[in-house]
Amino acid sequence: MEAVLKILENSFMALYVIVFIIALFKLPLYKHTPLKFLPVILFITIATEYVGYFIKYDFLRINYFVFNLYYLIHFSFFFYVFMAIIDDGRFKQYIRIGMGIFLLFFLSDLFFTGIGTDSFAKTYIAGAGILVFCIILYYINILQSYLVLVVKNDLLFWISVGLFLFYIGYIPIKIIKTWFYKPDSFFEFLLVIQFSLIIIMYLFFLTGFLWMKKR
Repeated sequence: MEAVLKILENSFMALYVIVFIIALFKLPLYKHTPLKFLPVILFITIATEYVGYFIKYDFLRINYFVFNLYYLIHFSFFFYVFMAIIDDGRFKQYIRIGMGIFLLFFLSDLFFTGIGTDSFAKTYIAGAGILVFCIILYYINILQSYLVLVVKNDLLFWISVGLFLFYIGYIPIKIIKTWFYKPDSFFEFLLVIQFSLIIIMYLFFLTGFLWMKKR
């Protein structure tokens, strides 16, 4: 099992870098869209994962701080993207409410958990659930517009599919790992699923960059 986990981990870490490089090359095609800061988010993801990998045992408090701050940046960015791209006023209001709920969870964890004390699990789960909701609103929105005819070449569509599949699969795993963790083979199997979901998500990102056309 350890060999499988290592192969999967090396695979998604490599995909992080590959997708980031392609995102930079493709930037002229989407620099006028809400996704223009996506390379920054991808770079922050790489930095967070690598920093977390190397300091997780020796500097646990710094590791918690890095990942908890990353949750705020990551989810806030995608909330902004979907709110900007959706043109239905009601859906925009729903996303604003979702952003407010997410910030309440973050502030609650900030004051009652401590940013360097433990993982902001509740913030993460709330952010992931709200992001899934935003993606569903986005799908409803494109089904009601001409974009449904050109989704194959729409970068955000592929990004949203990757995010949706990842979070739908990972939210239950996050809950189990946070509140029911035991160091046994079952949790190693959950890690295999988690790493596989990351790879699937980034393959969808990669597909989006390769198939995209200028908006």
